[in-house]
This record gives sequence, C-alpha cells and structure tokens, in this order.
Amino acid sequence: GVDPKNLSVAPFIPCYRPRTVVKGGRLGLPMHPEGTVHVLANISGYVGSDTLGVAMATKLWEQKGYSLAVDIGTNGEIILGYKGWLLACSAAAGPAFEGAHIQNGMRAGDGAIESVLLENGTVRLGVIGDMPPQGICGSGLIDAVAELLRCGLLGVSGRLAGEKSPALSQPLGGRLRTVGGMREFVLAFAGEQGNERDIVITQKDIRELQLAKAAIAAGIAVLLKEVKIEASRIYLAGAFGNYLDREKAVALGMFPGISVDKIIPIGNAAAEGAGLCLLSLGERKMADRIASFVKPFELSTHVEFNDLFVREIGFPPLGGKGAS
Repeated sequence: GVDPKNLSVAPFIPCYRPRTVVKGGRLGLPMHPEGTVHVLANISGYVGSDTLGVAMATKLWEQKGYSLAVDIGTNGEIILGYKGWLLACSAAAGPAFEGAHIQNGMRAGDGAIESVLLENGTVRLGVIGDMPPQGICGSGLIDAVAELLRCGLLGVSGRLAGEKSPALSQPLGGRLRTVGGMREFVLAFAGEQGNERDIVITQKDIRELQLAKAAIAAGIAVLLKEVKIEASRIYLAGAFGNYLDREKAVALGMFPGISVDKIIPIGNAAAEGAGLCLLSLGERKMADRIASFVKPFELSTHVEFNDLFVREIGFPPLGGKGAS
C-alpha cells in the first residue's frame, strides 16, 4: 500500500521510513513462518537501516567530543555525532574499495593481495590465505598506490611516471610499462610469486581509487564544515576497515584533517547494531528515536560538495619529488 513513485525521481526521498515488522513466512525466509522479522527504520534515500545499525553499535551521541563513523562500500555512509544530535550522508564512492572496476581487482578472499610494500627494489605482497596472488582487493589497492606515491613513481596528481621520467632510474622503475597506450605498474610478473598471469596496477585503477577516496573525503569535509568543528575520532566500520592500513589511507588523503591515532577500526558495526536491536526491545525503540532525529545531508545538492570533491581528487604532497 506504499506508493513507490519516489524511487524513480531524484533525490529519491523515501516514501516509507518507519521500522517494519513482518512474519518470516511472508518474506519467504528459511525460518519458522511465524518468526518475527524486524527491519530497522530508513533514514534517507541513500542512508539506510544499515547505517542506523552502525549508529546503534557506536552510540556516537554518548561519546565524548565529536565522533565520526564511516562504513565504506559501494557507497560510503558517514555519520557525525555529538551529545543529542547526529548528521548523516552517503558519498557515492563507487566499488573500487571492493575490487570492482579494477583490472585485476577482486573481493577480499583467498588469493587477494591485501598489503603491498615497495622496499629495496623489491615488491613484498601480503596475500590472504598465504597462497599465490590472484588479484588485488581494496586494502591492497590503497597500499600499492600509497607505496608508488612514496617511492616517487606516482605524482600527487595521480599520474604514473612517464617513459622519460627520472623516477624510472630506480630499481622498481623497470616494473612500469605502457600497454595499449596506458601506463601500469607490475606488482607480480607471471610466475614470480606462483601467479599464473601478470598482476598490475593501471593508470585507470588509480583514477578509480582517486574518485572513490575523493567522495569519502569530501563527504567528511562537508559534515565537519557544517558544524565548524574537528573530529575527536573516526570509527571505521566494515570488513574493509579491518584490513586497511590507516597510515597509508591518511597518506592518500582519504580522511582529511584526521590523524592516524584517531582512526579506530570496529569491524561489521552494521551487523552488530542489527543484533543489538534484534535481541532488545529497548534497543529497537532507541533505534526508532535515533532514526527520527538524524539530520540527513544530500551531498549531490550541497553547494560546496563538488568543489571539495575536485580538491580531494589529488594526493597530499609527501615532501619528496613527485613523478612527471
């Protein structure tokens, strides 16, 4: 009985927001047909009940100071909280952090490169499952790009060193090449680490990462500018946050104005918050109240978002010579 017309009209204002309670049999779930299913309240068109789960797990309104919670996936949901209020937005980060749209990208499973270290002319890869690498996941992509930036093989604009760049004289410079008119860096040549094919980071991969991290960074900047404060801490939710090297994420400018010591990985907070609400009527009622007073921000119509997004596409200078 709910009119779904808003699903087809931007900015997709929800037609229905309250918590919903239905029987498992009606949804066709593999459970007792009379079992109760609770769907937490929706916040806005792009900030859903999973974000409410993150809020319930972190209780930002009870924390001392101003706290951020960021759940990074295809969208990056961002919550800013202080005593008595919450702001929330969703940044369209794209799927780069999940390995999609990356030439050798994959989800964080066995065979995925999760960490990269360029040291003494060699490439050291951390691979999930301690097996030959098959591709690279989001945390590995961030590591690889941060290391290329640190070594001078990548400029702050996000451009890989050209064929005439002095940076190619270093030992790792031999791993840079041009294929099909596009520059790429070889993380592992075929057979080098038991892999069957070359595993590379391309110029296009780096651009995908820049767009994703700029969306997250600009979303954070919008919320912080709105209240004119600095964040006391940032909770990094989701499996991605557990694998992420916080120092390298800061080096790439993903969390503007936030130091490494303020970043706290907290795992799957959406599921934790959902579990709290499933087990407790009091938590469910609190979640209803929280959903009703969260103030959502629509970034696509915010006057400063586009300028901030463009500003955050580049990488912060590291004090060394960049690539050309």
